[in-house]
Amino acid sequence: MTLIEARSLACRFGPKEAVKGLDLSLAEGELVGLVGPDGAGKTTTFRMLVGLQTPTGGTLTRHLDRDKVSYVPQTFSLAPELTVAENMRLQAQLFELRDPASRIERLLESVDLAAFRDRPSGALSGGMKQKLSLCAALLTEPRLLLLDEPTTGVDPVSRREFWELLHTVHDEGVAILFSSPYMDEAEYAHRMLLMHEGRVLQEGDLATFRRDLPGLVVRLVSARRREAQKAVAALDPLDLFAEGEIIRARFPAQDPAPLLARLAALPGVEQAHLSEPNLEDVFLHALAGAGGGHG
Repeated sequence: MTLIEARSLACRFGPKEAVKGLDLSLAEGELVGLVGPDGAGKTTTFRMLVGLQTPTGGTLTRHLDRDKVSYVPQTFSLAPELTVAENMRLQAQLFELRDPASRIERLLESVDLAAFRDRPSGALSGGMKQKLSLCAALLTEPRLLLLDEPTTGVDPVSRREFWELLHTVHDEGVAILFSSPYMDEAEYAHRMLLMHEGRVLQEGDLATFRRDLPGLVVRLVSARRREAQKAVAALDPLDLFAEGEIIRARFPAQDPAPLLARLAALPGVEQAHLSEPNLEDVFLHALAGAGGGHG
């Protein structure tokens, strides 16, 4: 069953068009990610889907009651001066839930927050705040959970724990739409929409993205990255990305053996191996195809 359907959805703020003709269909039980950097239009999309922002173009159809949609915004929105338990009780009162005490306790226990029920919410760590926000969102037993960059600013261990919780929620039948600027995190999604400057560049699952990405992806290691990166760039790769000691480059399809030998002989390059494409490779290719360049 389709829960939400958007066609040519658009939102303009004066001369700036934050979302440009977005098509989105979300079905029951799906786990879908909106992936892209800051300014891609992800938050504006969420605000339109949940009814906080009026679209300036296109159509948006919701096939479920609004009380069955829960939204967790990017910034912590619960009252920081209230304790964990007080915030949960307040949320239950706002939604006029009957006898919520046992459900509140089960939710807090499930995310290891029960021991912190009397702590002011503003004194929680970033990861604990996100867990509390998730508990508050799940109080109404939603069918659809919207999460806007739920792990931004959260440490890696807390990110992993939060995603374990989300997988549990999803396994219980809740459809999830999340946004993220993190390519590794986005790979949790069954289906992804790659967004840039308000547009969807590409939509699909990771296996399809990898299959359809043309060329060869090579992973290089270099302690002298700048020197090596300059040498690799001189070979005119289709895409080039570097971080730390790792360089990733995509070249046109060819016999890999001569290519790897040539790359391994470049100044500063210590290792050169073929690599399975990741979402970052796919995003760079989609961005280049949309005329956005590689940056």
